[in-house]
Amino acid sequence: MAGLPAGASNITARLELYSWTAFASTTTAVHQASGGAGGAGTWASKPTLGAALDTSTAVTAGYNAWNVSSAVKGNGAVTFAVRQSTRNTRVYWASKESTNTAARPRLVISYTAPSPTPTPTPTPSPGPGWRLVWSDEFDGTALNTAKWRARDSYVDYDRACITSRAKNVFVANGSLTIRAQKENYTCGGATRPYTTGYVDTIGKASFTYGRFEARIKSPNGPANSRGLWPAFWMRPDDGGNGEIDVTELPGGASYYKAATAAIFRDYKPTKNDFRYTFPTGHPGDGFHTYTTEWEPGVIRWYVDGREIWRRTGDTTSWLEETFGADDTYKRKFHLRLNFQVGGWLGDPDAATVLPADFVVDHVRVWQR
Repeated sequence: MAGLPAGASNITARLELYSWTAFASTTTAVHQASGGAGGAGTWASKPTLGAALDTSTAVTAGYNAWNVSSAVKGNGAVTFAVRQSTRNTRVYWASKESTNTAARPRLVISYTAPSPTPTPTPTPSPGPGWRLVWSDEFDGTALNTAKWRARDSYVDYDRACITSRAKNVFVANGSLTIRAQKENYTCGGATRPYTTGYVDTIGKASFTYGRFEARIKSPNGPANSRGLWPAFWMRPDDGGNGEIDVTELPGGASYYKAATAAIFRDYKPTKNDFRYTFPTGHPGDGFHTYTTEWEPGVIRWYVDGREIWRRTGDTTSWLEETFGADDTYKRKFHLRLNFQVGGWLGDPDAATVLPADFVVDHVRVWQR
């Protein structure tokens, strides 16, 4: 085992072996082993076995799994032995040398990683006239439910179940973490292979115009993030037309380098969007500050204090109708932070690292 971060906790491990054939009434047990089989693998030279870690009463065609969590405490080598009984003919398991790479043995690990402490880089200050009207610095030990609602739900374009569990949404070390996990979970009457988190301010805080800012660290790198898609965005309380994406941070080799700014009139889709490639680095190399200023007749986007894009009634014919042209506009928009897994830009592949953390240092709203 390699790659567990320092301070990882709640480690679970599952040994998976692939059988070409199903065998009913065949008992298997997995043991932690020491030593190794020598010669032709005779019984006399068998490895020394500890107590059984997990057992199964049948062999299925495909992957078979045993819980070996008690033997995996951190990085380092662990040896397992599978012992078969109630059947006097051997079961043939796919080996690590199998030409079918999808059938090779695997050890599936999940864990809770410590939340990173945000680096003390300065946050850009708003210009003249802006006053802070709402914020969350995530300084507590739990999500502030007076400000946020954590969802238990699902959406058809996401491969994950959305849960409010502490393993998917938690506050620690001055940050909110929304964590995507690889695990089977049932929602909407179906089992999905991932879980994730999604928080919003529906019924708690919404705004007409303002400056909306979040300091965020994306989990996405060049080779480890296909299918991961965190975002900070806004939708109207009335559920009608309009969406403002402060930032979307999709992963994968084709997307990880840039941040997306966007507005939608509807989901046909009628939209404008812009992909901003960082002058150096990328969204996953540390914390970055993403800001949208929404004012009558104009919307501006910033990354780390640099204006990257703006839309007006001249650039976008439907902007004033959808997002307002003056102070007579009264529609209110709420905030959303979510971490989509899979969907339109592709599903996770074998190189995607899970668990993956979408970390938010703060969310702030100004008005003037």
